[in-house]
Amino acid sequence: MRIFTILLLCVGALLACKCKDQSTKESFCKAHWVSHVKVKARVGKQGLPEGSTRKGLNNLRYHVEHLDVFKKPENMTQLPEEIFTPSETPACGIKIDAGKEYLLAGRVETPSALFTVICGQVLSDNPAENQYENVLQWQNVPQSLRSQLSSIKC
Repeated sequence: MRIFTILLLCVGALLACKCKDQSTKESFCKAHWVSHVKVKARVGKQGLPEGSTRKGLNNLRYHVEHLDVFKKPENMTQLPEEIFTPSETPACGIKIDAGKEYLLAGRVETPSALFTVICGQVLSDNPAENQYENVLQWQNVPQSLRSQLSSIKC
């Protein structure tokens, strides 16, 4: 029984999402978009919109309201209200709750859809203020990070 438990732990570690440690500025600058969002709905087993470079039907789709956009591509007047993420944890997908507000970052997948994963989320440079490989609920975004978001120069 012990060997089976150890084997399961090893397989779990191999399949876990692995993210490179990045500074606040590095995460912000590598992202196509950064936004304070309110999640309105989450729908599972979704394919990505036509034209997407990532294939597969096993995605989560979030319908969001952008409350404050800190970064977006210059060619976009506003960010789409659809955000996709892999539904599997090993693929670094994020699971967030409808009705809550978050600080999210990611890339533009198509002109009508955004994409995000756990890696590259904008977190505070102070490790005591956040958890590694996490998505910050807006209420937990430190004031120091909130004030930085509007002034980061890439």
